[in-house]
Amino acid sequence: MKITIATIADGGDGLAPASHLDGHENVVVFACAGEAPDLGGAAAADAALLDRVRDLGDFAGARGAAKLVYGARTPARWILAGLGPRGELDPRAWRAAGAAARKLLAGESARRAAFILPAGAHAGELVAALALAGYRYDRYISEESRRAHRLDAVSLLAPAGADLAALEAEAARAEADAAATLYARDLEGAPASEVTPRRLAAEAERIAAGSGGRIACRVLDEDALAAERFGALLAVGRGSAEPSRLVVLEYQPQAIERPARTLCLVGKGVTFDSGGLTIKTADKMPEMKADMGGAAAVLGVFRVLAGRDLPLRVVGLVPAVENMPDGAAYRPSDILATRSGLSVEVISTDAEGRLLLADALDYAGTFDPDLIIDVATLTGSCTIALGGEAAGMMANAAGAAWQVPLQVCGEHVGERLWPLPLFAEYAEKLESEVADLKNSGGRYGGASIAGKFLERFVGERPWIHLDIAGAVHTLRERDLTPAVPNGFGVRLLLAFLPVFAGESPAPGR
Repeated sequence: MKITIATIADGGDGLAPASHLDGHENVVVFACAGEAPDLGGAAAADAALLDRVRDLGDFAGARGAAKLVYGARTPARWILAGLGPRGELDPRAWRAAGAAARKLLAGESARRAAFILPAGAHAGELVAALALAGYRYDRYISEESRRAHRLDAVSLLAPAGADLAALEAEAARAEADAAATLYARDLEGAPASEVTPRRLAAEAERIAAGSGGRIACRVLDEDALAAERFGALLAVGRGSAEPSRLVVLEYQPQAIERPARTLCLVGKGVTFDSGGLTIKTADKMPEMKADMGGAAAVLGVFRVLAGRDLPLRVVGLVPAVENMPDGAAYRPSDILATRSGLSVEVISTDAEGRLLLADALDYAGTFDPDLIIDVATLTGSCTIALGGEAAGMMANAAGAAWQVPLQVCGEHVGERLWPLPLFAEYAEKLESEVADLKNSGGRYGGASIAGKFLERFVGERPWIHLDIAGAVHTLRERDLTPAVPNGFGVRLLLAFLPVFAGESPAPGR
C-alpha cells in the first residue's frame, strides 16, 4: 500500500481549492456525531449533496458508521465515516472509522482512495485500520472474488499548516507495525505442515540476515537443547517427526555499547497441538495450527526492530515444537527434569505449552533481563474467562510495576489486556506427591494456575505473562481483526518498547 501525504490549502468559505481532489475517484471524509465533516475542497454540488445526506438522517456520525454517496462529478464516490461523540474521540474511534470506510471501499472494488484528515486526526491508527481491516488468509484461494481486497494507494490530505514530516513518520511507523502484524497473521494462518519448528527457525534467520547486522540469531537443535538441559521442551516434541528447536534472537542498538535495559520476549511456538496422548477433540483440532501465536508475535516484533534504533537490548526466545501422539510421545504420569532442576509430574500432555515455557523462562535468566514478557496461547480457561475481548495478564511482584504501562499500550493499539491474579493458593493446585510440582491443577482457575506454574521458573526476575489464547482465537471479527488469525501482540509489544526504553511515556499519559 503506497501512502502519500499532502496538505490542502484554504480556499475560503471553509472549502479548499477543488484541484486538490482532482484525480481522486474515492474520497473519505470524517465527522463526529452531530457535526459536519471537513469536505476539504468539495465542489459546491457535492457539498450540497453530502449536506442533504446528513439532513435526511442517513448519516449521523456514529462511531464506526459509514455511508457511501455517489458524487455529482469527480470524485465519483464519497464515503462519510463516523467518529462518534467528540468528547469520546480516541484511537479506537479512528480505527473503527477507518475500518468501516475500508469495508465500503472493498465493496466497490476500489484500489485507490484519498482521506481528508481533520486537525488532530490519529493518522497512525487510520493507516493501521486501512492495512489490517479486511485481512484474509487467501494464499490457497484461486477464485479472485473470494480473495482479500487490497488497497494499492492511499492519499492522506491534511489541513493547511500541518506538520507533514511528523505525519509521514507516524504513517510510516504505523504501516511498518501493521506489516509486522500481517506477517504474524500469515504465519498463524498457514497450514501446520508448512509452519514447522524448523520453518520458524528459518524465518528468524531471515529476519537476522536482513537486519544489517543489528539482530543476531542462534538456533539450538535437539542436540544443543539436550546439552542445555531442556528436558521439558524436548519431552513435548518427542512424539513428532518434526525436530524441536529453540530460536534465540538478540537486538543490540548500534549507538550504545551497553544499553541501560534488557527486555526478553518469550513466544510459545507449538506449531501444531494435537494434545498429544491427552488428545483434543476433532472440532478443536484445526485451529491448533495457530498455537504458535506467541512465537509469531515475537518474530513480528523483530521484523521491524532493526529500523527503530531503540536504546534497548531486546532478546527474543522462541521454543518451537510439535505436540503429537506417537509411540515415543511423552505420557501422563511421566516425570520430567526441567532446565531449572525442578521436576514436573505430567498430568496432561495437553498442558504442554507451560512445559516448554518453563525451560525457556529459566534460560531467559541467563541474559540478565530487566523484564521478561512471555506471550502464549496457553489456556482455554483464559478464553472462558475473558472471551475474545482481551488477553489475560499476570505478573510476579517484581514485574507488577510494568503491568499498567503495558495495559495502556494495549488500549492505545486495540490489543486489550486484563489483569488476572496469581494468588498463593493457586500453587496448592500444583502440588505433586511424586515430583516438585505437576503440570495441571484442574479446570477451575486454570489460567491463573498455569501462570503460577510459570512463576516457579522465573525466580525473582521481573516477569509478565500474557495468555493470548482467547485474543488470538477471537470469537468474532472486529474492526481490525479477523476471528483468526489476527497477529495479536505485535502492535502491543512494539508500542511498549519505547516506553520500556524510557524514550516516551505510555500513550495518552
